[in-house]
Amino acid sequence: MQHIPAKKAESEEDSLTTPYRKPRILWASLYSLLDTSSGAAIDAREMLRQLSFNGYDVAIAGATIFDSENGLSRLPEQWNTNLNPDKVCKVIDTPLCHQLVITKSTNRAVITSLELDQWYALYVHMLDTFKPDLVYCFGGMSFDLLVPDEARQRGIPTAFLLVNGSYQGTRWCRDVDLIITISKANAEYYRQKIGIDLTTVGIFIDPSVVQASQHTRRNLLFINPTLSKGAGVVIQLALLLEKIRPDITIEVVESRSNWPRLLNYVTTQLGSPRDHLENVLVTPHTNDMRPVYGRARVLLAPSLWWECAGRVAVEAMINGIPAIVTDRGGLPEMIGNAGVKIKLPEICHEKPFNKLLNSAFLEPLVKKIIQFYDDELLYSEYVARAKLVAERTHSLNSATERLISAFQPLTEKRAGDNMHKFVPERPHKQEQLNESGER
Repeated sequence: MQHIPAKKAESEEDSLTTPYRKPRILWASLYSLLDTSSGAAIDAREMLRQLSFNGYDVAIAGATIFDSENGLSRLPEQWNTNLNPDKVCKVIDTPLCHQLVITKSTNRAVITSLELDQWYALYVHMLDTFKPDLVYCFGGMSFDLLVPDEARQRGIPTAFLLVNGSYQGTRWCRDVDLIITISKANAEYYRQKIGIDLTTVGIFIDPSVVQASQHTRRNLLFINPTLSKGAGVVIQLALLLEKIRPDITIEVVESRSNWPRLLNYVTTQLGSPRDHLENVLVTPHTNDMRPVYGRARVLLAPSLWWECAGRVAVEAMINGIPAIVTDRGGLPEMIGNAGVKIKLPEICHEKPFNKLLNSAFLEPLVKKIIQFYDDELLYSEYVARAKLVAERTHSLNSATERLISAFQPLTEKRAGDNMHKFVPERPHKQEQLNESGER
């Protein structure tokens, strides 16, 4: 990773009056950035990692709230047994340090008022002690609105990370100075939807974490099987391929959902319930996707809801894997000309995303999949395209430069040196864990 230095004072006179120090950024959200089941958490964590590598002081105020229990794998194994609820612990995630309020449940829906109060006290304490120049956050529930509100009371600007299409109205961004997103498609979506401006910085993916060292290029790959991600489409494709090309294996990587349950649900709708398909390999949720991408020939990402970007599509590009995606949201932008974009009936994009397709839509798609297996010359061309898209469109260095440029007008105000004076909260009792789980 190329070092991108934060801006220093430009003149000798300025340097005498305002000595250089690292800009300070405080990430503040109940949701844990250690969550491997949340694309938004993964995006934010990698942004903060790159900022830390490039001359920023970064602090994190969070809680043990996760999208799914499958996402807890980055927490030390002993966290749930060694730590008592109502305390704050530190989890070392080099170069980051997460200060987390320990909640009784990892489910946001059952968080208690006491736990919310404890997290808010931690946030205020870190504002008063860390003295950030910028608060960075996401979340659109009522409690989340207190984060930018409190920062504004102290004269600290706030940036907001927006990586989905579910936000309504403008109350959530009333006290926000800058809205960051990762795709042009999402920026345009919100400009048309509610008339707000978003700054697009690109997606943050460290190639070393996802790039396979070897490729056998055998499997059709489908990640995170949910109805909203197009599980119904994939199941119908698998049923057809099972009959005409049983040699093609579909690898399904579970994240938040349960493949057998979805398979039974969809096949019941089709009139022939199944709980197993011979041509489907189910892989449990994993932190290391490199072996999975090493086995993949083509990525299936037929999402039915609004995808801001689609991390899996970019990870496929990094691995030179062509993708088949729906023609909406940020997915087409992520793959460029390195795949196939399919148009589905509008009713398929409506909740609960359980409408099934007829053969008029499925058969051409099956033919394209088979072509990717049988026509090596065509396939090689798409592999080369994918690698070029990754190089030209999804550079981590370029995304970091854009993020720093977006933050710089706010961080160079040094709000942390001049924020309004408040009586600091009493420090929380903390327990510290390193990556091995030891205190």
